[in-house]
Amino acid sequence: MTVPGWRSRTDLLVAAVILAFCAIVYGLTYRFDAVPVALMDGLGAELFPRLVLGVVALMAVLIALGIGITPMAAPPPVHPMVWMTGGAMLAFMVAVEVIGLWPTAFLFVVGLGWLWGERSLLRLALSAAGLCAVLYLLFVRLLGGTFPKGLLTSLWS
Repeated sequence: MTVPGWRSRTDLLVAAVILAFCAIVYGLTYRFDAVPVALMDGLGAELFPRLVLGVVALMAVLIALGIGITPMAAPPPVHPMVWMTGGAMLAFMVAVEVIGLWPTAFLFVVGLGWLWGERSLLRLALSAAGLCAVLYLLFVRLLGGTFPKGLLTSLWS
């Protein structure tokens, strides 16, 4: 039987975490570089993420209010690899601020590939270098974007 407005403490916790995440990321959108007027076609660099965050926040409010939620059996436990991958992503975000995007991206791809089971470091290094090269050529050379240098890279150069 479906109970209108039914929600559990877990639903409220999930909604609170999502709303906190949205607030933090929304604040980070104020750190984006200004887009030149000549490139301003449609949404700005900060507007699209803000719209997505608004939709995500609205869904979190719906979860908190119990709208559209029906009781269901408890899901199976989350696989430990999911937590390790999420931790690696959080470490990536911190490392970008410390050592910059390019060395962090290379280490992230190698590390995540190793975590997921690939044991050939040469294959991981080549794929990481290829990915970084393609991203650099596309976003820096072709589109003229800038990426965080990081604290250590700024001190070094």
